[in-house]
Amino acid sequence: MLKSIKQSVWSLVLLALLPTGLAAQRYVYTNNDLVGQNYVSGYAVAANGTVSPVSGSPFSTGLGQQGSGGGFYAANRIIVVNNFLYASNSGTNTVSAFTITGTGTLLPINGSPFSTQAFNDPQNPGISLAATPDGKYLFAGSTGYDSQFNPAPITIFSIDPTTGALTITNKSPVAAGGAMSSMKVSPDGKYLLVAIPASKEIAVFAIHGPGNLHEVHNSPYLLSSEAAYSVDINCASSTVYAGATNGDIYALNFASGRLSPVAGSPYAIGKVSNRVVALSTDDGTLYSSNQSNSTVTAFTVGPNGGLTLPGTPVNAAGTTGILPYPGGLAVSNDGNFLFAADINGPVSQQSGLSVFGLAGTPPFALDTFNAIDLSSISTTSTAGLRSLAAYPAKACTGAAGPAHTPGR
Repeated sequence: MLKSIKQSVWSLVLLALLPTGLAAQRYVYTNNDLVGQNYVSGYAVAANGTVSPVSGSPFSTGLGQQGSGGGFYAANRIIVVNNFLYASNSGTNTVSAFTITGTGTLLPINGSPFSTQAFNDPQNPGISLAATPDGKYLFAGSTGYDSQFNPAPITIFSIDPTTGALTITNKSPVAAGGAMSSMKVSPDGKYLLVAIPASKEIAVFAIHGPGNLHEVHNSPYLLSSEAAYSVDINCASSTVYAGATNGDIYALNFASGRLSPVAGSPYAIGKVSNRVVALSTDDGTLYSSNQSNSTVTAFTVGPNGGLTLPGTPVNAAGTTGILPYPGGLAVSNDGNFLFAADINGPVSQQSGLSVFGLAGTPPFALDTFNAIDLSSISTTSTAGLRSLAAYPAKACTGAAGPAHTPGR
């Protein structure tokens, strides 16, 4: 009993020593994807949605590390895993690793950057990243093909839980069957889903220890008529959403590695080039970024996973009239903000960031809006942003499910 009381006292002391308000602080990070020398920029997000650079931003991804300055909107080029951040350098086929400090500053992890030992297609550049919810494994997949038109494989890294350093496992690499524009691990930790635009498919891989992948027997799933460029999965790991190029959103039932359409899917939302989708923290709202008309749309998610049309669109361009072409999306862990990576800023027609305040009951209204021109406050790509990551990242409650066993 006395030991328990002492432990409780020490816990309170440690909490008292933490910086005031640290738990409530929000940050957003961008992979600037610069050709020549790549950087990650970090921004603190105030309660009203305005952003300001964190100390030391922008952060080099490593001497000589290069982005590609373009490529697919939906390639997840940057990801937060616990207190670590990983950013891909598609021009040099590496992944840079950082520790996120309490003030949002990024510290390079020893050994960074880490080679994927793969390749990238300069005509279709981008390296997509996904991680298991337990923070043990990171997957990297290229959006391109080699000179013989062979798609790049999936590289499997183990993550050191203490340092965040990456090590390629002896189960790596794994053939994906096509160039990958987006990857996502199911929140139960059992499956990796991969969007393959060229073949209009979504591939499903079972994850079993230690970090091994094998494609399930009914994979890949063929979409009806168009290519999907991004995927997201609800916290129950029961419904998958895919944003497609012709303006449709696919809602798919997901059980035991099998995909099947939700009634009413695909949903025609009338927005061409609807490539990126993201769920709210409570999975009650689905957001899509629509490059053709520079809007972000919110849809209510029904109890069966279906979407309520037409949804609520908000212009991501503000009042300037400059089309931002929003791409990558990220939701803050507290559910108060949605961030969109923009090709154009509201002033410079270079990199920008749209910040939407979320309020009310599902569908969460995009009720406040800030358009930030990133070129005015830090080094960002003249070719525009494609992806970003929020910290703390959205987290599904509950422990990850048991590892999948081979052959099932």
